Amino acid sequence: MPTAMTFPPAKLNLFLEIPARRNDGYHEIDTVMAAIDWRDELRVQSIPEPRIELDACWLPSRDELERQLGIATPEASEQGLLDLPPANKNLVHVALQRFRERFEIRSGFRVELGKRIPAGAGMGGASSDAAHAISCAAQIHQVNRLEPLHEVAADIGSDVPFFLYPGMICHAGGRGERLTPIDVEMAMSFVVAYPPVALSTARVYGELTVPSSPFTSERFQSLLFKREFDVAQREMRNRLQEPAERILPRTSELLDSLWKSGLQTCQLTGSGSACFGIARDHAHAIEVAERLKQELQPGHLVRAVQSVAAAAPIEILEDE
Repeated sequence: MPTAMTFPPAKLNLFLEIPARRNDGYHEIDTVMAAIDWRDELRVQSIPEPRIELDACWLPSRDELERQLGIATPEASEQGLLDLPPANKNLVHVALQRFRERFEIRSGFRVELGKRIPAGAGMGGASSDAAHAISCAAQIHQVNRLEPLHEVAADIGSDVPFFLYPGMICHAGGRGERLTPIDVEMAMSFVVAYPPVALSTARVYGELTVPSSPFTSERFQSLLFKREFDVAQREMRNRLQEPAERILPRTSELLDSLWKSGLQTCQLTGSGSACFGIARDHAHAIEVAERLKQELQPGHLVRAVQSVAAAAPIEILEDE
């Protein structure tokens, strides 16, 4: 049966404002996102049985991540930081089930998901996995209608449609379903640091006060388009950073470490808990990341990353 293989990327919110609360329980967002090369691994195989089988694990291993995060103790394991959701609650399972229903697919899927993108980090790992599961299923079943695929993605979560987008940087409005590409051909370099704490998106939004006079990303988008990156950085912000810092004060300490390491604009991504800073170039990002690893590990995951296409290439493997 046909098998699709891909490597879903994470994302960073370069700009995030929350202009209003919606009547449907969600919030309006005004965000500019960049996909980055911190990737999961996803393998989706078509099977004749009308079910979805999903096997998920941490890469390179749960033990290695516990070591890097400094939580390799029975007590820390009991806190469940690296616990993955049951298969039927995983967004990949949800996405493939919605795909089957939307396109009346009678066969099923067998899925292998290797996780590298941390959970509860604001990096969109689960959303990216879901979007790429939809793309893999579409390739397998030769579904080429982009609009219904986008509808399935938007129904699953606010960040999911972004990962169907072929470019590196994109503006998202509404609940996240209204996408506007920002043509930035040159890759940006970042250093990302994740502490051994997951932040609940619902809790962070619960602490949020929607501003009476929200900022807008229009100037930031324009400066990115003009490649005026140094000026654009002064327009960056994340409305969720303040409530996240109240819930998790160590966020402020992590941001301070990033600033002191010589990175440029540093901020929280999404609802956290991961933070990032912009580097001059990739060599600078690697240099800073190695220095921060010595300072912060064990206790944090630290990586030098670059912006990449949000929609990762999909390889169709020979029938197995």
